[in-house]
Amino acid sequence: MTATLLRHAIWMDRGVSIEPSSVPAIDMIAITQLAESDEQGDEFIAEIIEVFLADLSKRVQSIGLQTSQGDRVGIAATAHSIKGSCGHFGAARLMELSREVEDRAKRQPTDGLQTAIDSMIAETERVRAALEAYRADHARG
Repeated sequence: MTATLLRHAIWMDRGVSIEPSSVPAIDMIAITQLAESDEQGDEFIAEIIEVFLADLSKRVQSIGLQTSQGDRVGIAATAHSIKGSCGHFGAARLMELSREVEDRAKRQPTDGLQTAIDSMIAETERVRAALEAYRADHARG
């Protein structure tokens, strides 16, 4: 069994899917509501996407460093921050995976923590791509 299939089987046994499934990386309704809530609309969205993506990159780097140092408290705190900030964009899957990392980092033993981190980081890339595509599409219009 490949590592990916084994990881998927382990996570499915725990009731957590590691596959992106049919959940979109971002909820377009949440983005539209954000744009409508500000008079600058798409310009406002482009700015907050830029800030969010820069912050997300820093937090993912932090988790990498915290993991290498065995800093479970730091991992939990950083995952909690990611969970909170991605809610503005309707990134439900990233919120779910961040919550999973936060919960696993707080438990003893930390079974599955690295797999949860890997899944969360993969989802951050999916969210990044979706937000960059949204920003590019709306910068033209």
